[in-house]
Amino acid sequence: MEADTAFTGTEAAGMKVCLFADGFLPTVGGMELAVHNLANALSELRCDVTVIAKNRKGPMPYAMKYRLLRYGNRFPGSGRSGADFLAALSTLLREHRRDPFDVINCHTVAYAGHRAAFANRFLRVPLVMTPHGEDIQRIPEINYGYRMSRRWNRMITRNLEAADVVTAISDSVRMELDFLPKEKVDVIPNGIDAKKFPPGRSHDLHDRLSLDRRQRVVLSVGRNDITKGYAYGIEAFRALAAQEAHHDLVYVIVGKNTSDLAPLVARMSLQGTVHLLPQQDADTLLRCYQSAWCFFSPSVTEGLSLVSLEAMATGLPLVATDVPGNIDIVRDNGCGIIVRSKDPESMARGIGALLCDPEAHRRFSGIARKRAANYDWLPIACKYVETYRRAVQLRRARSTDGTVSSRSDASGIV
Repeated sequence: MEADTAFTGTEAAGMKVCLFADGFLPTVGGMELAVHNLANALSELRCDVTVIAKNRKGPMPYAMKYRLLRYGNRFPGSGRSGADFLAALSTLLREHRRDPFDVINCHTVAYAGHRAAFANRFLRVPLVMTPHGEDIQRIPEINYGYRMSRRWNRMITRNLEAADVVTAISDSVRMELDFLPKEKVDVIPNGIDAKKFPPGRSHDLHDRLSLDRRQRVVLSVGRNDITKGYAYGIEAFRALAAQEAHHDLVYVIVGKNTSDLAPLVARMSLQGTVHLLPQQDADTLLRCYQSAWCFFSPSVTEGLSLVSLEAMATGLPLVATDVPGNIDIVRDNGCGIIVRSKDPESMARGIGALLCDPEAHRRFSGIARKRAANYDWLPIACKYVETYRRAVQLRRARSTDGTVSSRSDASGIV
């Protein structure tokens, strides 16, 4: 991906954008962080940004440059009862009536997509939809993805067909959208705030875990669930630990619920080799990246891994599985080694090959630092604005009476 510098923020000034979602901060996940960072970047381009998302408990962990509105309820079953659907519809209608949106960008296309598509029957606003992973990808072996259900597959298909433009966060996600016309899909990756992940060296993990500073830390970051493939990664380290040449390698997994992996680590007698840490704040996570020797993603699937991009920015080579979301980053940027998914032996060989080739490690590290700049949120936000403008044009072109919302007519963003 090449950074786009042709578009300027002055062209986005005054555009009124609604980012609509189901989940959001303070729940921390890839989609939630993507919406937050996109909203901030669009605000820097002088868009007027409102995020409308379902209620979540807890304080906001990050500074906002945008307006945040919540909808829905916190009682069990509020989604299944239809209460959240009605609350979302009411909030969208009320806010559009108060100050009309130029465009709505719906993030995730299952629950949020259904609510946005239905609301837009009344709003008639240019609509962009952005799937992020589980709402569009399917992995039959682990019964992963909403679209494994025929009912959800039909609903998600209808939601996407209702959009004026659909964005894909990777080429792999675009392939899942093959039922849509090619011209309807724009590929725009997720991004990072690259300046918050500078290269540098730290021994934070070595000191916290009482490791010898000569030991090389192989790092994984992300909540523990079946899609992350951590069990395969741990098994790969059992194979590495059996070889004398690899005794200075340690594996550190950082993320929510990683303690659930402790019984597996104990069963494989890897307590001194595999270390499990809970989710960390941003400053501590940066020191974790800077303590590591390489970044390891044993995932079964990814949308587009933000933590891999963060690791790249700090100069870490990647060892990643050949699955959607992972392969896009490594193949497109030439910043690491691709290994087979769900194959601990292949993973062990990939890490071992990187250890035996210091020159490749240095080359991948340099490429990673350089290419990470292409994923900075500001140029990515510019690409979103271009997509929003295209959605406005398409909506106007299809309008039978030549009218759209008064806000769009007045904004001059054709």
